[in-house]
Amino acid sequence: MDEKKLKALVAELAKGLKTEADLNAFSRMLTKRTVETALNAELTDHLGYEKNVPKTGSNTRNGYSSKRCYAMTARSN
Repeated sequence: MDEKKLKALVAELAKGLKTEADLNAFSRMLTKRTVETALNAELTDHLGYEKNVPKTGSNTRNGYSSKRCYAMTARSN
């Protein structure tokens, strides 16, 4: 991605962040979307076809269920 476009996007997104809670929520959402996108790309590469395309081999996409990655959302008491 172009550096100027990235800076403009970050500046636009930062306008809505007013509190630490807003920043934390945004960070969690961004991390979640990034990990989901990377995992879906990896699955597409591994299976050799895009999602919702009829299968050509024995490996298939069976959907997904909700999961939580605690390493990414460490909490301190």
